[in-house]
Amino acid sequence: MRMIKACTLPLLFVANTASAEPIKLDVTYSSNAYTSVLEQTVAAFEKLHPDVKIKFRTPVPNTYDELLQTTLRSAAIGDLPDISLQGNQSIQILAARNLAVPLNDLIAKDPNWSGLGYAPSLDEFGQLSGESYALAYATSVPIIYLNIDLLTKAGVTDIDALDNWDDLTAAAKKVQALGNDHVGGLFDYQSAGNWTFQALVTSQGKPFLTADGSDIAFDGESGLKALQILRDFGKTGTVDMTQPQMLQAFASGTVGVFASYSAAIGKIEEVAQGRFKLKSLPWPMLTESGRLPAGGRSLVILSHDKARQKAAWEFAKFLVGPEGQTILVKGVGAVPVNTIAIDRPDLLGDYYRANENSATALSSAARLTNWNPYPGADPVKVSDTVKDYLRRVLINHEDPKTVLGEMADKIDGMIH
Repeated sequence: MRMIKACTLPLLFVANTASAEPIKLDVTYSSNAYTSVLEQTVAAFEKLHPDVKIKFRTPVPNTYDELLQTTLRSAAIGDLPDISLQGNQSIQILAARNLAVPLNDLIAKDPNWSGLGYAPSLDEFGQLSGESYALAYATSVPIIYLNIDLLTKAGVTDIDALDNWDDLTAAAKKVQALGNDHVGGLFDYQSAGNWTFQALVTSQGKPFLTADGSDIAFDGESGLKALQILRDFGKTGTVDMTQPQMLQAFASGTVGVFASYSAAIGKIEEVAQGRFKLKSLPWPMLTESGRLPAGGRSLVILSHDKARQKAAWEFAKFLVGPEGQTILVKGVGAVPVNTIAIDRPDLLGDYYRANENSATALSSAARLTNWNPYPGADPVKVSDTVKDYLRRVLINHEDPKTVLGEMADKIDGMIH
């Protein structure tokens, strides 16, 4: 009997160990521009956590709005992913519908959280009624890209003076005058949730929504000023393109000025290398009190299973931790959310000293404010509708005052 027990106990132990399957987490995100970075991140994470396996759902939605719609459809059929990297403007929607898991308890019970280096000022971007529902992951700010070679050829020499829309527009017009299929300027008005339009409003120090979030606040002078900037900039030769087409056109070297987002810097530098000299500038502020909506994506946990939540929390911490943020920033140029990564020379400290264009976005970090979703039952539909009005001003050069009035009336009918 003793021999049998001595032999069977090790066998039972081996069998139990072999049957222990790693927890597999479903993760969703938008934009294939993040695929390589996330694959690198997962490989590094799984080396440290062999008990957790990450699987990305496909196909990958192109935009934040598409990802939100896909997530809401998944919720309707009871097939939510465990984790999702949602556009910042979508967090309040998911929290209000009780889909995103509150993180306060996970944060409070984690003994290592305070030493992780997560920037505390970013907590507000995932909050609703005092509860944190998201962690900022890939923060992005609106930014200006310049093709220095084209601007120089067009006679623009004082690059440092291009810190306002009037001078940027004038410089773009000079590039347009070169002819030969050159485009003076492109403005990424197709960003999800009308993000760059929102930046034109908040950079005036004005709110995008009313204090209670129930209505728009740009139906007056601030909205008119934003549309006037768009109309004037559109006259620099702007043509109607999708967001990927704009990025491709600028990277090809045929565009002088490009108003877009900071997270595109990695891809633009990769494609532009050897073609032209690239420089990035901060988004123009119209007043000292101007602010910029914090774009990009935040991490939400959607699984309500305790074991899966625990595994998801470990992955979440890695994504916003020093190593995860280093991989992210070097891959796509996002504004890092981890102070340890920024300060350490072996992570991002030396990287920023050697990459001036990537460091531009850091200068806007102190001006960040919430990226507000439209009120009402279908904010995505509202943003798509607003996009059509922005097109009329930017591409068709229609009268900003007329368009603003029609746009405000249309939005009012959609959100009330």
